[in-house]
Amino acid sequence: MKTIQISEELYDRLKAFVVDPFDDTPEIVISRVVDIVDKARSKWTSWDAEEGAEQEAQPQPRPSKRGRSGQEQVGMAL
Repeated sequence: MKTIQISEELYDRLKAFVVDPFDDTPEIVISRVVDIVDKARSKWTSWDAEEGAEQEAQPQPRPSKRGRSGQEQVGMAL
């Protein structure tokens, strides 16, 4: 078993994740947080791949129709 040292501030933050104060040890809390991260990581893709897919998936904006005054023309159907 390994021993780690953490700051009082981090220890206080870990205590916020305690569900059962009689059974939850720091190891159980850390294990629970690591499990959450693992589960979330399996749903994430790399940022680079995601950005490329988003750019390809977004439709290109249509050019606006402007009148002689330079203002955009808007039509309404009644």
